[in-house]
Amino acid sequence: MTRFLPVAVLVLLLLPVFGFAPGTQTDAREARLAASLVPEVARYADRPTVKPESEYDVDGDVWRVAFVEGASGSTVARVEVIDDTGETGRVDVSPAADTLAYPELSEGEAIKLATAIPEVRRELLEHPPYTARAEYDEGEWTVHFEVEEEGAVGGMPVGDEGRKEVARVGIDDATWQSNFVWTGDQVGWHMARGDYGAYGKQANYWYVWGTLAFLFAAAFWRTDKLLSLRNLDVLAILGFLVSHGFFRAGDSFWATVLWYPPLLYLLGRTILMGFGYGERVGKTSNLPTGVLFVLAALASGFLLALNLDSRVIDVGYAGVVGADRILDGTLPYGNMPDDVGTGDTYGPLNYLIYVPFNLIFGFSGQWDFLPAAHGATVFAFVVGAAALLVAGWRYAGPKGAAALFFAWAVFPYTLYTTNNNTNDVIVAAVMAIGLATATLPVARGAAVAAGFAIKLFPLVLAPLWMLHGGVEKRGRILDFVLGGVAVVLLSFWVLALDGDPVGAVQLFYEKTLGFQGQRESPWTIFTQVPQLAFLKGPLEFGAIILAFVVAVFPRRRTVRRLAAFSAALIIAFQLTFNYWFYPYVTWFAPFVFLALLVETNAKTALDGDPSAGAPEGEDARGDERGSEA
Repeated sequence: MTRFLPVAVLVLLLLPVFGFAPGTQTDAREARLAASLVPEVARYADRPTVKPESEYDVDGDVWRVAFVEGASGSTVARVEVIDDTGETGRVDVSPAADTLAYPELSEGEAIKLATAIPEVRRELLEHPPYTARAEYDEGEWTVHFEVEEEGAVGGMPVGDEGRKEVARVGIDDATWQSNFVWTGDQVGWHMARGDYGAYGKQANYWYVWGTLAFLFAAAFWRTDKLLSLRNLDVLAILGFLVSHGFFRAGDSFWATVLWYPPLLYLLGRTILMGFGYGERVGKTSNLPTGVLFVLAALASGFLLALNLDSRVIDVGYAGVVGADRILDGTLPYGNMPDDVGTGDTYGPLNYLIYVPFNLIFGFSGQWDFLPAAHGATVFAFVVGAAALLVAGWRYAGPKGAAALFFAWAVFPYTLYTTNNNTNDVIVAAVMAIGLATATLPVARGAAVAAGFAIKLFPLVLAPLWMLHGGVEKRGRILDFVLGGVAVVLLSFWVLALDGDPVGAVQLFYEKTLGFQGQRESPWTIFTQVPQLAFLKGPLEFGAIILAFVVAVFPRRRTVRRLAAFSAALIIAFQLTFNYWFYPYVTWFAPFVFLALLVETNAKTALDGDPSAGAPEGEDARGDERGSEA
């Protein structure tokens, strides 16, 4: 008898499977259907986003069916269904049922509409397989397409699970039309979406940048020699506008690729000029000196007026926050708010410069209009204009002063930078001051140190600017070092604010040089064209070697050659950046303006040194191995 016991137990266990044991008489599907037919519930159950959820109550022998609106997560109604008879019992309709905004589309329908968009289909073909989900808010479905990939380029990382969102679409629930379509870099990078007003505001209007570019070209274009280096120089200086057109259209690939041709041209041109090839500039401007001054003044007023309605992007906001931290006695590094978490990637002098403007205009603690950032921008623009006026006057007289002032005020990227209120215009002004005082070793040292303490990159100029007076003149080298050390001491005391300067130095490195070295972005050719990524290391090595070569080997040293080599070094390092943006043009703009646009003048330090005489073997006109024609 005992041998049949296991068989009997197995039969008893299988009885529910064949319906011969006590259990539910109504299944979940039947219960949901019965509940949805209740008149009070039916008009809600028919909504695309309302879905029934059922649960069997063993003690009460009833099915409890809840109707949940998926977009809001709200429960619209609850219905009890008697299991034995399949009839409905208690019905509870939520008071909020009639106040909810019910979408016309279901989640699945929104996903289908988004998937049918050609841009989305093309993007998804590059990333099979994918998953899609949608969420509803205030009349719009947002559809997210995710793939199993890592990295911040080509989309936006999702959590820490190795997933990336590669497309996002907004579908209007009423019209079924797309409100926006973001693919690739546009998903994770707001600046890749082609939003006209997000960066630079009025500087993006064609009639603004077009007018400025026309004035710039009209002033410096050689109408008497169309096939001249000057005209190529003007085309290269304004050539970034071609790339910028694609940037404004939301095409990050061509925007990135096309800013390299003008960078490469200016790199080659300034290196050759620094060694004396194509060094002679025959004419400063087609316009009279008085006209240049008037146009420069008008352009400056226009720029400053537009700044009153400009936007402060994260860089300017970080400067204001850092100044606020210093005023509170707190180290800026590691203490930035979440909405500008990487804003501590600049030197301490960057934040110190904003301190007086915080004291004058205050800081609300919010990312609002930020008058302190506007004040710093206006101050930097005026200082840059004054420094270039002085530089032009010292090296080329009234005409040179007018030309450099005009170029600074009319150049489209000066406006673009000031309208973003970034610290790029601040470091450009420091570089302009360095040019104006280039004959003074202590001033050169102070300018390089100040630039480093603001934006780090001017450190590449240190060997060139230190040895500009000659390797054998140790007194001038000492003056350079003293000027640099003084600025470093006046800036880097900030690292002692928390009482742990050693730890602060390590944190400073991690947040600045360390962060920039590991930064990943679509704004470099090395990520847009991964096949070229192997060039990054050699280019970095080459830029370092170039910094020492141009500091030691040129036999003849003039301010023009100093400006040309300075522009070349900055551009050489920019070519290796993991992240490049249009305001970076202003970093080397003062050097390019002086080197390429101002007429040769061997009577001043621009192209000679009358007090010291011309170097042996050269006359006062300078090296004429190459000429503009």
